[in-house]
Amino acid sequence: MSIDNLFRQLKDIQFQADKILKSKKIEEEAIERFANYSNSLKSNLIDLQLNEELAIHVEDIEPIDPQFGPKPPVLTTIFGALSFGVATKKYRAKKRESYFRSKVKNTKEQFAHIDFLLKEI
Repeated sequence: MSIDNLFRQLKDIQFQADKILKSKKIEEEAIERFANYSNSLKSNLIDLQLNEELAIHVEDIEPIDPQFGPKPPVLTTIFGALSFGVATKKYRAKKRESYFRSKVKNTKEQFAHIDFLLKEI
C-alpha cells in the first residue's frame, strides 16, 4: 500500500464516520460497512509497521460490534412486560444508537490522530 493511498483511506474513513454521525438514524448496514472498513484499515496499518508510537495508537482502536445488543435492567424488563415489549424495545434502540455513535466517534478521532502523526513523520 502506498502512502498516498493510506492518506486517502484515512480521510475516507473520517468522511464515512462524519456521514454516520450526522445522520438522524443510524443504519445497521452503514455500521457494518464502517466496522469492516476500519478493521481492514487497522490491519493495513499494522502490516506497514511504521513506528512504535503509531503502532500503539493503531492497537488502541477498538473494533465495533455491529451485532451489539444491550441487556436491559430488571426494571426495564418489568416495564417491557407490562407494555407488551415497547419499553424494552425503546431501551435497546436508545442504547444501540448511543453505543454506535460513541464507537464511530472514537474510531474517527483515533484515525484522525494517526493521520496527524503520519503527516509529521
